[in-house]
Order: sequence, then structure tokens, then C-alpha cells
Amino acid sequence: LHMLSGTKRSFFAVIVFLLSTHALTVFGEEEKTIEQYINDAAPYLHHSCESAWDASGQDAEEYVAIINRFVAVVFINHDFDIQRIADAPEAEQEQLKVLFYDEIGERCAADSQKLLAGVVENSLIHAFDVMKGRSG
Repeated sequence: LHMLSGTKRSFFAVIVFLLSTHALTVFGEEEKTIEQYINDAAPYLHHSCESAWDASGQDAEEYVAIINRFVAVVFINHDFDIQRIADAPEAEQEQLKVLFYDEIGERCAADSQKLLAGVVENSLIHAFDVMKGRSG
């Protein structure tokens, strides 16, 4: 088993904090075609949590931008109702965002070599499942 060094663990803890302060920018973007969303994500599909961090130049905002490229594709693949999310109270949107980014941080800290695209997908599904359980 691959164990993370203390430095990597603290890196992911810091990133989780930084990520949880950012909004999911996908909601505010102009309309794109499905093909454009997929093309935006494609160059990053092979990256692990750790290699995506390196590809971002170790810049938290760029790392979030890489994650958000995957978010758009996950929404498309799972046919999530974006309008329902946009219409949800701000507090619920914030809870979903925090759950999502915290889950990414936990999964990446557990194994920094996991493919980031898979981590993002599983984390988003997890966050939606938790929120659905809270709402009824």
C-alpha cells in the first residue's frame, strides 16, 4: 500500500480548506456544448490527484479549475438537474459544495495516485446522496 508522507497529507488538508472556499464556477459559465465540456476536461483525464496538483503549477485556483472541468462532465454523465441546484437555497448550495470538496480532499489524501476524474465523480455523487438524505 502506498502511504502518503506527512507533507502530502498536510498538502491535501490545505487544499481541502482552499477548495471549500471556492464556488462551483460551472453554474455561472456561459452555455457550452457537451463536446466543449468534454474537450475542456480531456487533457486532464489521465491525472491522479497528485499529478493534477503538479500540472496546476501547485496553484490552488488552477487545481479547482481542473476539478470544475470534471464537474461539468459528471453533471452531463449523470444527468443531474442543474436548475434544481441553482434554485436551491444558498445554504444548501454551500453545504453541497463543502461536502463535495471535503470528500475530494479525503479521497485524495487516502490515495494521491487515484485518478482525479474518478475522485471528482464519486465525491459529487456522494455529496448529492448525503444532501438527498437530509432533504427527505
